[in-house]
This record gives sequence, C-alpha cells and structure tokens, in this order.
Amino acid sequence: MDSNVVSNGNGSNGNDKLPLRWALILTVGTAVGVGIGLVGGLVAGVGLGLGCAGFLHTVLPGDKN
Repeated sequence: MDSNVVSNGNGSNGNDKLPLRWALILTVGTAVGVGIGLVGGLVAGVGLGLGCAGFLHTVLPGDKN
C-alpha cells in the first residue's frame, strides 16, 4: 500500500467523487421540494421532493461497478 494514501477506515481514500446519477437525483429532488414547498407548504414540498428523488432513483441507470 502506498504510504501517501490515507484511508478513513471504510475503504475510501477520501477522494471519492459524487456520481453524476446521485448529483442529478439530489439536485432535481431538492429543486422540486423547494418549489412545491414555497407554493404548497413544507409537508407537500418534502413529500414531493422525496417522491421525485425516489422516482429518479428507480428510472436512472445505475453505475456498472
């Protein structure tokens, strides 16, 4: 093992990037939640944001690893 690599105990060296799939899910889910939350209230915003994120998690292709 390279002496310059520092492990954080979970197999990661701390340089992992957020996959594009998850960035898209989080961004769209948050945008929908905030948009609906401003119009319909907190409960509706959180519910639809989570619903949208769950839908995208289901339909977007997963990583091949």
